[in-house]
Parts: sequence; C-alpha cells; structure tokens
Amino acid sequence: MIHSFEAENFRLFDKVKINRFNQVNLIVGKNNAGKTALLEALLLFFSRMSPDVIPELIETRQEYWLPAKPHGRKLFSSLMHFFKGHKTPNLDEEGFKLSSNNEDSIHVRTAAYVFEESAGEKKPRRVTQEEIKSLGIFLPEFYIIAESGNFSSIVTSLQEDAADLKRLAGGSQRKAIVGQGVDTQRYKFVSARGIDDEESAFLWDGISLTDLEEDLLKGLRVIEPKLVGLRFVTIDHDVEHYCQAPGKIPLVKPDRNSDPVPLKSLGDGIIRIFHIILSLVSAKGGILLIDEFENGLHWEVQEKAWRTVFELAGKLNVQVFATTHSRDCITSFSKVWKENAEKGAFIRIAKARDRTIITEYDTELLRDSLEMDTEVR
Repeated sequence: MIHSFEAENFRLFDKVKINRFNQVNLIVGKNNAGKTALLEALLLFFSRMSPDVIPELIETRQEYWLPAKPHGRKLFSSLMHFFKGHKTPNLDEEGFKLSSNNEDSIHVRTAAYVFEESAGEKKPRRVTQEEIKSLGIFLPEFYIIAESGNFSSIVTSLQEDAADLKRLAGGSQRKAIVGQGVDTQRYKFVSARGIDDEESAFLWDGISLTDLEEDLLKGLRVIEPKLVGLRFVTIDHDVEHYCQAPGKIPLVKPDRNSDPVPLKSLGDGIIRIFHIILSLVSAKGGILLIDEFENGLHWEVQEKAWRTVFELAGKLNVQVFATTHSRDCITSFSKVWKENAEKGAFIRIAKARDRTIITEYDTELLRDSLEMDTEVR
C-alpha cells in the first residue's frame, strides 16, 4: 500500500503530490482538472509502464494520431501525449517521473543507444547528446525508456507506432537494458467504459469455484438481492459469427425459481457492479483503479456499493483508487467512510490557471462541505 504519490511533468501536471492515500481512495474534480490523468499515472506506476496497459490508454484518448513528421531530428511517438506539453522530450530533457513514499520511483525519458560488439554479442551503450554531436556517432537508436533505481528498460522504440505498442501487449517481457527489474504488484483497471467480455471471462476463470466467487455474488446482490448464481457459457459458433458476439457470456439466476438469463439483460447497474467487484476480487493483495465509479449506478445503490468495496478491500488487502464527478457518489462514499474512518481518503483536484491544487479532506471536512453545499466535485 502506498501512502504518498507524486507525478512530475505527466500530462497536464507540472508537479502534483498527494500525501494521505489510504486503503480506499476517492479522487474528485471538475472536467479537465486531472482526475483521470492522476489515475493513469498511478496505473503506469503500479504496472511499471507495462505494454499491457499503454495501448488501452492511448486508444481511449485516440492518441494514436501523430502529426506529419517534418524534416530533421524531431522525435515523435504515440507516448508523447504522456509528457507535459504533448511533446516527446529531447535527450537532454527530464521526461516525466512517478514516485511514491519518497523511495520507489519511475523516470520515463528519451535515451539514445549504440550497440557495440563485445565477446561475440552486441551490447547497448547509452550515448549523450554531446557524444552524438562531438564524436559524430552514426545513427544511434532512440527509445523511450523507464528507469527505476539501477534498472532501465525499453518502453518503446521511437521507430514504433501505436500498432507496434499493441503487438507488445499480452504478457510480453520488455527488454531490460541495465540491471535487474522488480516484480510488479497485481493490479486491475476498470475504465469508465468497464472491462470487455473477454477480460471478464478470463478473470472469472481465475475465481470460479473459490471463496472469491461468493464474494463476487455478494457484490451483485447489491442490485439483485435474490441472485443465486453466475456462470459463463460458450456461445454457438454460428451465433458468435453472425452477431459478432464474444466467445463466452455471463448468465445469472436472478432467484432460485428463475431460469438463467444473460447478465446484461438486467441493466447497466449490475454490469458496472460486476466489473468493479470481479476486478476487486481478482486484485487480491494488489491494486484496483476505477475511473468514474458511479457510471451506470443509480444513486440509491451507491452507498451499498461503497460498503461492499470497503469490506472486500479490507478482507482481500486491496488498495482502491477511484474517481467521480457525481455528488451522489461523494455523499455515499462519505457515509461509508465515516463508518471506516481509518480506511478511507478523499482528494480533490482543481486547476487555478496553470497550477494544480490538491485538497486532502478528513471525514469531518467532507461532511461539513457537503452539509454547507460547498463545491467538492
């Protein structure tokens, strides 16, 4: 679990620091204040810039578009939008940095390498801008790299585009340049759109017939109190092809006397709860990040949803980070946080001209702000 976090030169942030994260954290702010950007920074930090994560972030914001490359040595990459100012840093520029608890950090920047023959194999040697100019080094290879302690790894070559990045996804290992990497924590990300059917089926296979299955069903009963079971079934190949359906879909029994029905036939609310709780139990011992927690959830069930999240996060040792811009969601969170004062945190992000302002609330300040109808979203 992290208690503090800092992002420098990432997306719209010059520098943003949070000092009081806890087990269940709600991040709020107006549109374009940086809620989702902070969540993305946390995701990249916990995943160690994983190629499984980066393509989804690029696609969600349609950042696979690149301007026509001009003549010269200007550097372009689909990752340039991660950097402040939407600009790939030059070799002598800092890039962006993500860090926690003043110890663990990741520094993402541009680097140039030449590959030299040594003992019958080619080994990389990092070169500086000055070396390239003064020594006339011919055509070094340029990369976006991630540095953590004495470990450096390639995130992407600047010769690759978004399609190349996507091909790296699916569990591939990034190439280490220097040092030995560290293991990443288990993490799950639920976007504002939810998770796709293929991912849902994969996560279900990991918890089916375990105690975590009952934890998931308990979460679904927030919407359907009498629900008794859930199973994924394989779709007939002809139907799958004709309807462009996923290979497997979830069915549920709404009560003991009902026939199974497709989960999605019960509405957006139960789908949202399904995605959140399935991801939470699958993140046991790790991290869960949720963008726009309230999507699809009626205000009357949000308090029960938060109570389930607090309970399961404590039981399964999961640290949760969620965003919202819904006052109903904030009010529901506040009520449950008051019952679990030692487990929650509430952070508001605001912009003042070009500055990012962070306000960290305790339970009393949030309660008073809501009672006085002060802007907290």
